[in-house]
Amino acid sequence: MNVTDKFAEFRTHVPVLSHTAYFETSSTGLIPDFVHDGVARYQEDRYLKGGDSLWELPGGESGGTIAMMDWAKAQIAQMIGTEKENIIFGNNSSHIYTLFTSGMYFEPGDNVVLVENSWIANRFAWQIRQRDGIEIRYAKAKEGIVLPEDLFALCDGRTRAVCVSLVESFTGFRLDAAAIGAFCREKGIWFVADCVQTLGVLPVDVQKMGIDFLIGNDYKWMMNYCGTGYGYISPALQRELKQFGAGWMSDDERFNTRKQVLHLREDAGRFELGFPTVSGIYGLGLVAAKYLEMGAADIAAYVSHLSGYLGQKVSKTEGVHFTYDFAKAHQSAIHVLHIDETTGVTNEKLKAAGVGASVNPICNGGMLEMRVALHYYNNTEDINRLIDVINTKK
Repeated sequence: MNVTDKFAEFRTHVPVLSHTAYFETSSTGLIPDFVHDGVARYQEDRYLKGGDSLWELPGGESGGTIAMMDWAKAQIAQMIGTEKENIIFGNNSSHIYTLFTSGMYFEPGDNVVLVENSWIANRFAWQIRQRDGIEIRYAKAKEGIVLPEDLFALCDGRTRAVCVSLVESFTGFRLDAAAIGAFCREKGIWFVADCVQTLGVLPVDVQKMGIDFLIGNDYKWMMNYCGTGYGYISPALQRELKQFGAGWMSDDERFNTRKQVLHLREDAGRFELGFPTVSGIYGLGLVAAKYLEMGAADIAAYVSHLSGYLGQKVSKTEGVHFTYDFAKAHQSAIHVLHIDETTGVTNEKLKAAGVGASVNPICNGGMLEMRVALHYYNNTEDINRLIDVINTKK
């Protein structure tokens, strides 16, 4: 099967695409049949049989919940270039992020460097620590662009962490992670990467990028149900991060209920407290396994091809243009369009045409904004359908 055919085949496993050209993955992704069926099978077993379920894993194997979690960690670890011992699951990406913001040691007057107007949860997680004396420094984007030098200029001898989104949610700008990671390693600064808008569609390698702490979520590009976050904690950071809570999952002898004294695990699992949302973890494992099967390089190339096709169509369409002009190295799977109101595009027209996208008025009037997310389940016909709505003035 050639590259184009395998993406066309994958598309048949996403039922929504049979009636909708879907572009809202940056908000909420679609669910493929293998995730739905796998999670439904677990729910039915719990409902009809009771007790723990045996999870069906790719290759015909099966195992209990702890074995399944171990397998899912291994899939995610392989996605990002690390070992499963460095992966952790939690309630959501915000929960995972606060393991770092709450557990990092600092003294009053120390600082962290963020990007202004980036994702709100990551800003809030630090702002609540200002009462403890941490200073927050914000790098300002210029026409949506944040260069490594913009972050470096804010760092000094008291900078404890640089925290960024590898892909900015509202602009689609992709930061130069490797350059930031190299700088942070040299200066002894922790590098924290929010990869919610990256993982599942663009390649990430925590070793090559020098990432110390990574967060991801389940319900966007990872095509899963809501309620499960995951993260990576480097071995060096695991040794430094302060832990404020512990549960039976944190112990090195899980299920030893007669044990009287806690002995923390030697891996990132020490930060897992109790029984998690196991169906969400299973879904994440299935999607990560599919990502590995499809191939990170092929996925990135295919999505880049779709982005190029969107660019060609936009350039030939009156009344629409890209909001930002990013060099290819800084482009992601998210694109922001400005559409003239005279085109007559409305959310009602998009819905009636079977296009999963939305427009919002821009403050200065006369223009609408649309965020277009291109997953590897999309194709050029989806893009044609979107452009047709923009071209139809009725």
